[in-house]
Amino acid sequence: MTTSSPSPALPLDDETAGAVVDAMMPLVGIPMAPEWRETVIANVKATAAAARLVLDFPLDDSVEPAPVFRA
Repeated sequence: MTTSSPSPALPLDDETAGAVVDAMMPLVGIPMAPEWRETVIANVKATAAAARLVLDFPLDDSVEPAPVFRA
């Protein structure tokens, strides 16, 4: 049986991604030059699109994490 839970609205549009960037900048404490903003927004959108692929992948309830292998 596959369970699904509501997931965030991904991929993000420009306005939402910009709001995410604006909200996170003070929290992460990394200065961002204004000319970098559009590139950072593009990266947030690309990361959200990749997250959507992972979040949408169906997993059965019986799936267990793989054991840890060390070299």
